[in-house]
Amino acid sequence: MTLKQDKITDVLYKHPFSISAMLVFVVLICTGMQIDNNYACCAVMVLGYLLVSGYGIYLRQTKKLTDEALIVLIFALGFVLRLGYVLYTGLYVRQHDLGEFIEEKYNLWHSGYLLYVRDNFKIPDVDVRNFGEFYHPPFHYFVSAVFLRIVDLFVPRGTGNYETLQAVSMLWTHFTLIMIYKTAVQLGIRKESRVTAALIVAAFPAFTQMSASINNDILSILLFFTGFYFGVKWFKEGAWKNMIFAGLAVGFGMMTKLSVGMIAFPVGFLFIVKLIRDLMNKEDKKAGKKSFLQLVVFGMICAPLGLWFQVRNFILHRVPFTYVLRSDNIYQDVSKYTPVQRIFGFYGFPIEDFFINLGSDGEQDYNIFIAQVKTALFDAENCRDDFAMSMAGYALLIVFLILIVLSVVGFVYTLVTLKKRKTLWEDLSMAVLAVVQTVSVISFSLQFPHICSQNFRYSTPFLLCGLVFFLRAGEIKIPGTKDGASAKFVRGLAVAFMIFAILFYTILWTYVKGEVTVIEPT
Repeated sequence: MTLKQDKITDVLYKHPFSISAMLVFVVLICTGMQIDNNYACCAVMVLGYLLVSGYGIYLRQTKKLTDEALIVLIFALGFVLRLGYVLYTGLYVRQHDLGEFIEEKYNLWHSGYLLYVRDNFKIPDVDVRNFGEFYHPPFHYFVSAVFLRIVDLFVPRGTGNYETLQAVSMLWTHFTLIMIYKTAVQLGIRKESRVTAALIVAAFPAFTQMSASINNDILSILLFFTGFYFGVKWFKEGAWKNMIFAGLAVGFGMMTKLSVGMIAFPVGFLFIVKLIRDLMNKEDKKAGKKSFLQLVVFGMICAPLGLWFQVRNFILHRVPFTYVLRSDNIYQDVSKYTPVQRIFGFYGFPIEDFFINLGSDGEQDYNIFIAQVKTALFDAENCRDDFAMSMAGYALLIVFLILIVLSVVGFVYTLVTLKKRKTLWEDLSMAVLAVVQTVSVISFSLQFPHICSQNFRYSTPFLLCGLVFFLRAGEIKIPGTKDGASAKFVRGLAVAFMIFAILFYTILWTYVKGEVTVIEPT
């Protein structure tokens, strides 16, 4: 039976960025991105869930619930989740190195950097090694500064309008999740797997927390996946516009966080494959020259945008290109553990403890990959003294661990069946990304031996790798089962993952931290 396509969902599916921007703008105007009454925030979320679910029932009854419509509804549920989370999350709740916004006080945190750029519209001529977060490239701060200046036209400066910045973070987050989904499609996931992909991506917990986080993480992640998307499109289509967009995204991404440059490994792999293939094309002798020129233009766009800040700091103050601010938190210092312990050490996870241990209570998460799992779901939030939150979190964790195991299975299955695949090179680029990201996470965590260095927000490319290989696990034919049994099982897990993610972050507003007994590090 052929389903009809509803006109509204068709517009939403084809124009997700403009529709999302308009919705965030409406919320910004109506709420300023904050509702002080948590019960009202909960009511907004429940109403949103009911409206989306009701519209889904209508589409089903009218035989218009196509896969495209279902994907729109799934992303709409994720949007409602993040909207509620932003509305009940205060300006200084669950932030990373934000500091406090005080007019004309430029502290060394993200807030001070942002206010300095807003007031002066330039970066200071200082040795960034002595100025905390000012070592970060400035693109995020200039974008946020422009936004605050626009807000200042309507709301008097210094009257607590900084929470409006969460509108920017929420918008970047929603855009990022759309780009991850679109990149997975470009990488060749099966059409019947796209709903499952949307279920994993739309409410992924780490991005729920980043939707209210006022720092440069989410913009850099958005630009990373945007650059990846257009890089893959160029590999498949060879159009000039794709190469230009890829260069701009990677360049501005590196101007946000230099770590975006890691995209050079998976995308560079595809670039080299295409260049060699085009150079060997005997039917079109101009193809190789065109690809080479496109790569040159990519470099001419990307390198100046992405590296000028580091070059400037090196010339003026001899700051190393890869300089990173070290944490001075003695509780988070895990340098006493050996590299073997950091990679293979096990300590009762996940049965005994599944929220992150930051050291102040005497317990430390020193294993790199356990910390990755915990922060992917809960970031640095610790709800272990609340029964409801603990049960919701535990259910979410168990499902997530199964997803990870199946992603590894899918990775092996992909490699075994690689020669049979039409997406051979795209799959190899994912393998390159997975290996390079793993090496990067390990080396970074060992070089900077602090618990915060193990946070998933530094390794979000794992989501794209895991997603693609998890969907590959749904292609495995299990002897004695019907065709499609694996795909149904994989989709069922994805549904459970989204349900528990929504449950945890819908009720998080009810959690009130208990007293923490601080224990001196030994």
